[in-house]
Amino acid sequence: MLRASSHHACRAALVGFAGWLAFSAGGAYGQGKGPTTRSRLGAMPGALVGKWAFAVASGNYCDTFSTCEPGSGGSITFTFGADGRTYYALFQSSLVDGCGQVRSLTLKTGKASVHGATLVFTPTAGTYKTVNGCRPDLTGLWKFKPGDLKPISLRWQLDGSQLRLIDPAGEASGVYSRR
Repeated sequence: MLRASSHHACRAALVGFAGWLAFSAGGAYGQGKGPTTRSRLGAMPGALVGKWAFAVASGNYCDTFSTCEPGSGGSITFTFGADGRTYYALFQSSLVDGCGQVRSLTLKTGKASVHGATLVFTPTAGTYKTVNGCRPDLTGLWKFKPGDLKPISLRWQLDGSQLRLIDPAGEASGVYSRR
């Protein structure tokens, strides 16, 4: 009797919590002015599918070393597939006086899903590449280990043709444009 009673209480609590989650996504996050329907394949809202990027400093969008000028600042790119497959690139570059150029490129692939105002990116593979003119011993290419690939949870909002992402850790926060 105690088991059945606690089972029903637990189930009622879960149903109540699910209802709270469904109706508590406050503000305009996850809403935007664009369509919020899922893509045909179901994992991502159709309005998010595609390549989104933002750049700082020179304004170049870089997701490979070969396309960026020395000291060009940095950029972040997300590419969302309709099925949730996601590609992430973080490029950073600076010129250090008397030393040379320092560039790094972080690439991650994985899956993303949307739950109301929250977008969760779960990377499954990734690499980190650096070219360091100051410390050549720090130049190289490294693969991320499974323990380094942690999911990140972002708040999202569509404003016309711009995607605003807010990352509690601050790394991926910004206003992204479609590329």
